[in-house]
Amino acid sequence: MMDFERILQFIIFSSITSFCAFSPIIVPLAVIFLSWAWSSTIILSLSLIYCCWLFIDRHTDSEGGRWSDCLRQCYIWTRWVQYFPLTLIKTMDLDPNRNYIFGYHPHGIGSFGALGNFGTDATHFSILFPNIRPHLMLLRMQFFNPFTRDLLLGSGACCVSRDSCEYLLSGKCGRGNALVIIIGGQREVILSRNDTMILYLKTRKGFIQLALKYGASIVPVISFGENELYKRHTFFGLIPNGVPWGQFILGLLPLRHPVITVVGKPIHVVQIDHPTSNDINQLHNEYLQATTGFRYE
Repeated sequence: MMDFERILQFIIFSSITSFCAFSPIIVPLAVIFLSWAWSSTIILSLSLIYCCWLFIDRHTDSEGGRWSDCLRQCYIWTRWVQYFPLTLIKTMDLDPNRNYIFGYHPHGIGSFGALGNFGTDATHFSILFPNIRPHLMLLRMQFFNPFTRDLLLGSGACCVSRDSCEYLLSGKCGRGNALVIIIGGQREVILSRNDTMILYLKTRKGFIQLALKYGASIVPVISFGENELYKRHTFFGLIPNGVPWGQFILGLLPLRHPVITVVGKPIHVVQIDHPTSNDINQLHNEYLQATTGFRYE
């Protein structure tokens, strides 16, 4: 690969990722600077209009998002996923007349495999799974970031709250929805280690209850290489569990390492309006077996 290609990938990846991560700081500073350098009246008026828009649009993250094929297929995402690179593997076809819950593992430090494969179409999700619409389910606080929230909503991302999940699974957004839930959450971030995969899964049963209540098929999704994007440094033994460290400024950017995301075989679920603890535990055990027995060669 030409050095120019790697430089272009780095510029696009670092620019987008840094802006999304630090937009709560960057945007206010930009408003202050532009108000001083240009016209404070115009800048403050635009800021007020955007704040009004945020208020009007405050429920969109819980009501199916704002899907945009144009945004998902934008050229910059192709360069973004090539930074690692990311690869998406299909093992079986998915019926677009059903709804799905994708259980994504592991969380890793940044869940870059989930963002690139399901938040964009750069790895050809729409070709591999026609008429299936992936919705990356994120914490509500991530939709408070100015402008970043609009990128997330356009990618199909939604809040991971119960109300939001039920909205997508209830049929209000039609069929063919795939809720991509990073099951392990923040607990799995702490457990992330290089050269191994520890899943925080045994006590996670909320997604199982949702699947039973709405008859949504559950699909295990494993990203091989997600835990290799950051190394843990103990800094001379001062920090026993280590601090995730990537590269460049303060080690924030992930290392270049291939991430292969495999979408497994769906577990079809019979709808039960009021699932019992036994129903939940039985399906949970089936999912545990499917996930721990997951193999990719």
